[in-house]
Amino acid sequence: MPDVNHLAVIAAALSSFLLGGLWYSPKLFGNAWNRAAGRPEKCEGGRHPAKVFAVAIVLSVVAAYVFAAFLGARPEFGAAVRGGVLVGAGVVAASFGINYAFADRSTVLWLIDGGYHAVQFTLFGVVLGLWH
Repeated sequence: MPDVNHLAVIAAALSSFLLGGLWYSPKLFGNAWNRAAGRPEKCEGGRHPAKVFAVAIVLSVVAAYVFAAFLGARPEFGAAVRGGVLVGAGVVAASFGINYAFADRSTVLWLIDGGYHAVQFTLFGVVLGLWH
C-alpha cells in the first residue's frame, strides 16, 4: 500500500487500542459489558489472557490499514472524520447489530460494542486526517 502513511496507520491503531482499554475498563463500560456478555465474575478487575491483547492489536492495525486505503492518500480532515463515523457506525456497528440480533445478544452489549467501533473508526479518521 504505497499511498498509505504507515506511521499514521500505526498511530491510529495504537489510539484505538488505548481507546479499547478505557472503553472496556470498569471506569466506563467494562462491568456493564461483562454482565451483558454473561460474564459477571469478570466484573471489577477480571483480566484477559495476553493472547487476546495480541490479537486485538494486530486486528487494530489491519483495520487501520484497510481504512487508510479506503480514504486514500492525504485525506482531508473533515472527509476522514465523516468516513470514520460512517464506516464505524453505519458498517461495523450495523453489522454487529445484525449478528447480535440473530445470536439473541442484548441491546446493551450491541450498544457498547457498536459504540466502541463507531468511536474507533472516528478516531482513525481524526488521526489519518490530521497526519499527512
